[in-house]
Parts: sequence; C-alpha cells; structure tokens
Amino acid sequence: MKTINISKFSAALLIFAGFAACQNTDKSANAQQDSATVGSDSLRMNDSLKASNNVTHESDVDDDGAAFMDTAALGGMMEVDLGKLALEKSRNEQVRKFASQMVADHTKANSDLKTVAAKLKHLLPLEYPAEVKTHMDAMKNLKGKDFDTHYMGMMVTDHGKTLDLFRSVSGLDSEIKDFAARTLPVLEKHNQMAKEINASLK
Repeated sequence: MKTINISKFSAALLIFAGFAACQNTDKSANAQQDSATVGSDSLRMNDSLKASNNVTHESDVDDDGAAFMDTAALGGMMEVDLGKLALEKSRNEQVRKFASQMVADHTKANSDLKTVAAKLKHLLPLEYPAEVKTHMDAMKNLKGKDFDTHYMGMMVTDHGKTLDLFRSVSGLDSEIKDFAARTLPVLEKHNQMAKEINASLK
C-alpha cells in the first residue's frame, strides 16, 4: 500500500502553511506576533495532533487514512470560518464573492467528509489547536485591504498544500479516494480563483 508522508500532510502542517503568508505583512503587530508563535510551535503541534487523533477501536481506517481525514476536516473547518470572517471584514467585491464560495463549497465538502468518516467509524477532530484559534482571532484586528491581502495570501498558500494532499490518496480506502476525487475539482477552482484575486490586490 502506498503510504502518505504523514509529517508532510499532517493537520497542523497544512493549517500552518496557510498562516505562513501572515508573516509577509506588517499591517498588524498582533497578527504578526501570533504568526511567529504558530510557526515556532508547528512541529510540536504536529506531534501532539498525531498523538491525539488515534483511530477508535472500532475504526475501519488505517493511520494514513486517519491522517488524511483529520487534515481535511481541520482544513475544511478553517476555510468555512475564515470565509465567514472575510464576509464580515472585507468590502472588496471579489474577495467577498470568493469567501461566499468558500463557505458554500467547504460546508458541503465537510458534510461529505463527515459521512465518509461515519462509514469508516472514524472520529473527526472538532476543535482547532489553541495556537491556530489564537491566530484566527488575531485576524479580526485586520481591516480593509490589509485584511484582504492577508486573507487571499493565505488562501493561495493553503490551497496549494491542500491540492497536494488530495492528489496523494491512491493507497487509501476507496471511500476516501472517492471523496478526494469528488472534492478535487472544487479545490482546483478555488486555487485558480485565489491566485487571480490575490494578484489583483498587489
């Protein structure tokens, strides 16, 4: 069976990859400070998430499948929550349209993943690591174009990593592979949209 590189595609690493874009802006001291904290703690959180996301005794999924589903679940939660935040904070029509699309598409994908996880008797994570929640809260301090560039930069980086993850499922359970195949075209569309909008904000 093909084995996913869990250290590369762990839930923590995927989420922190999106936050890396935050370190490239000087628009918010609070957001920058939290980005630095998240970055320095990423390896520690990576280990703790893997330790806490063990499959249940009744689970029909192996460690690689569990790692994929946990990563996808946390990433999907983040996209919905950040999309809702963008709808509150942004006044840019393109950013708002993108955010609305993210909320709709990832809400649907998250529901789909929950169905798959239930079939495989796997418990998905329900909460973010503390450092991630702290950073997401700090984003609420950003306003206007500062928020737009911060958010869209994250979306470009995050979707690149997410596409890598969803294209690396060939050795996993058929239910997981089918979910990835259904979701991949949507993620590719998001990735292209994010790149175009991010470029327009430069």
